[in-house]
Amino acid sequence: MKQFSILIADDDEQVCRILQDLFRREGYVASAAKNGREAVKRISETYPDLVISDIKMPVMDGFELFTIMKKEYPFIKHIMMTSYDVDQYIKHIRKYNIGNILVKGSDFNLAEVAAYVRAILTGDIFGLERYFKRFTCQQLSIRSYEEAKNAYRLITKSYSEKKGLFLEVAIDELISNAIFHGVLQFTHLPRDQWLEDIRVPQESAVQVKWGSDEEKIGISIEDPKGNLKKHDVLKWLDTHHRSKENDEHGRGFLLVRNLIDRLIVNIDPGKRTECIIIQHFQRSQKIYNKPLLIQEL
Repeated sequence: MKQFSILIADDDEQVCRILQDLFRREGYVASAAKNGREAVKRISETYPDLVISDIKMPVMDGFELFTIMKKEYPFIKHIMMTSYDVDQYIKHIRKYNIGNILVKGSDFNLAEVAAYVRAILTGDIFGLERYFKRFTCQQLSIRSYEEAKNAYRLITKSYSEKKGLFLEVAIDELISNAIFHGVLQFTHLPRDQWLEDIRVPQESAVQVKWGSDEEKIGISIEDPKGNLKKHDVLKWLDTHHRSKENDEHGRGFLLVRNLIDRLIVNIDPGKRTECIIIQHFQRSQKIYNKPLLIQEL
């Protein structure tokens, strides 16, 4: 089995040390660079499988490093991280079509980081179970919006004693997008023309899975078309880009990102799209500065 190598670029020595320890425990080769320029030198010498770089660094920042990597080392995977509000960088994020930005500080969940990094390194990005220690799931196959409503009623009823989860709204938005945008391609139709009684063929059914552990609930909504595009999701998450099209068709992703602790989007173009939401039962962590987790193969 291949032993993956990871380069961490950050001027914060403590962050580098924490991540190096984490990745070495996971069985990876891990090294560090204190800025983008040093990272470029290390990359040219070692060709790591993945570079994880801070956005704000002296000498050369993360966006400059990303530009060089995209041009000279397009085969090397790249994740950014920041201790600042991710959404303040949305203009640059959209410009460079970046989908993976982790959050440092009190929201630096190492188990989550390890799961996400493994998914990116292996290319095995799909699956809700990777974000849970102990996990058994239930599953439904959805062919119409009426079935979708029954699904989110069933899921939310199971957790009705938990307050403030906002699951019903999030599930409704994501299943609607999967059926009407992903499968039926109604993107250019006004919402009032979406006929709720339309049934899609069995081979185009949307798959809904859900499960929980003692800390959180997770739900995945997967469609078999893979029509979603990363650059479209980034456009919809940009609160400064409020065109009529964005207001009509993209508000669901922005709403879900605002309501839910984690929104994870996985795309295999032309094959399948998976949207995962994870909500903690004890919602004591920050709800504003969240990682950006969009992976497109």
